Parts: sequence; structure tokens; C-alpha cells
Amino acid sequence: MSLTLGRKTASRSVFATPARLWQGFRDRYARLAKANRLKRELATMDPRMLSDIGVSRAQLGYEIEKWQRDGF
Repeated sequence: MSLTLGRKTASRSVFATPARLWQGFRDRYARLAKANRLKRELATMDPRMLSDIGVSRAQLGYEIEKWQRDGF
């Protein structure tokens, strides 16, 4: 038995939309900030350090271009 007497109740998704939008924006910003920190750190590494982690300078350049092209 419903006590709304025929009135439609507002769904929770209507009220949660601004919060979800804000969280999505905040999550995307955090991912971009982390990616930028990582790119800066990798760009400052010398070739020997890059070879220690198994990445060449050319591969690093390709990955950075890929991140920029795909919009991370």
C-alpha cells in the first residue's frame, strides 16, 4: 500500500546528478594531475634510469603523445 496517494515521487537520481557531475569532474582532474606529474617525472629521467624500468626515450615520447591524443 502506498501512502503517496497517486503523487509521483522524485527519484534519487534527479537529486544526485549534481553530486555525480562534481565527483566525475574531481576524479578526472585527479587523473590528469597524476598523469602530468608522471609525465614530468619521466621526462626528467636520464636514459639509464629509463632503461632500468624498461622504457626507451622513443617509447616515452610515443606514450606521452598517445596520452595527449586520447585525452587520458
